[in-house]
Amino acid sequence: MKAMDTIKVLVASVISVVVMVGVARFSYTPMIPEMVEALGLSKSVVGMLATVNYAGYLTGALLITRISSLDLKVKLYQLGLVVAVVSTVLMGYTTDVWLWFVLRFVSGLSTSAGMLLGAGLLMSWLIKNNQKAELGVFFSGIGLGIVLTAVVAQLIKDAFTWDQQWVVYGLVALVLLVPAWRWMPDYRACTLPRTGGKDAPEERSRFIRILQLAYFCAGVGYVVTATFLVAIAESMPALSGHGWLIWLIAGLAATPACWLWDVFSRRWGQWLALYLAYTLNAVSILMLILNTSMASVMLSAVIYGASFIGIVSMMLAMVGRVFPENPSRPMSRLTFSYGTAQMLAPAVVGYLADVEGNYTNGLWLTLVVMALGVVVLHLARKAEQRAQGAPALGSG
Repeated sequence: MKAMDTIKVLVASVISVVVMVGVARFSYTPMIPEMVEALGLSKSVVGMLATVNYAGYLTGALLITRISSLDLKVKLYQLGLVVAVVSTVLMGYTTDVWLWFVLRFVSGLSTSAGMLLGAGLLMSWLIKNNQKAELGVFFSGIGLGIVLTAVVAQLIKDAFTWDQQWVVYGLVALVLLVPAWRWMPDYRACTLPRTGGKDAPEERSRFIRILQLAYFCAGVGYVVTATFLVAIAESMPALSGHGWLIWLIAGLAATPACWLWDVFSRRWGQWLALYLAYTLNAVSILMLILNTSMASVMLSAVIYGASFIGIVSMMLAMVGRVFPENPSRPMSRLTFSYGTAQMLAPAVVGYLADVEGNYTNGLWLTLVVMALGVVVLHLARKAEQRAQGAPALGSG
């Protein structure tokens, strides 16, 4: 395997994440103030649009747990790239809220293909070709997607109306789709033999269930900030007009963080890395509550970007290594919990913001859930130790 071939595969995977997660999902975040100003959308509608997007993501995760055919996975992954472009462009061609709900739901399906099928297929390819079974580079596409949407938002906000901006995002995704498609390897040749998973099945199942609950908590911590960070910043007098910059900072922090978390977990252990990532995510939320200065919000964005991406990358890579014969399935089980949080939390926080006129209580609720997540994560580690009958995976 030539080094250039490996680089092309990794670049194609990262670009696919930028298209199916960055554009298909994150373009909505900087679009919120634009749509609210132009159309007078309520915070509840804003939250519900995020909710249906994650409902699509959750539905996709559920479907993927039922798929074992590698050929079908590859076809759906490729379809996800196309759907990401189309569903984004069409957002600019209607003002019907129910059609928006449909488009955001379909966009969520695309995101699940990019995140779960993409991660699983790449994991299989890495193992098959004797590469390091780590997904830090893959998930850097999420940070790059945030950076891209933030930069594009700033470049087009004055020159284009809100509907034209959606079309611009879709055209950007279309351009990126070309190298992602051309450099995609033949994932159908990456079938791996079934291994492990037979010892202590009850304990192993308990471990996965507890890990799902911990990941649910992480989903709440992730999605509330991802959905409302720009809106929160724009609602502060000192930050009015700087929401895009806050979003850009979060993306810049997330982009290299995946690789840094891989390095940290190799040196200090994956569980310690996860404890730290959860704690930092909670700190980023607390900072939004306690201090609304520009410096504090910017620092919160940095910590948030670096921590949420580490949680996603390390969690999914961990279960992918445990079940290498079909990594997409356990990844999807975890994402079912993450997606449930993503579906519920924006609606709840949006409702609280409508009732109270600010995001404070919604952020406090999010902080409590993240603190609970640290406790549940520790229980998952104990369950994993019992299932393995040995020191926990990644404990040293």
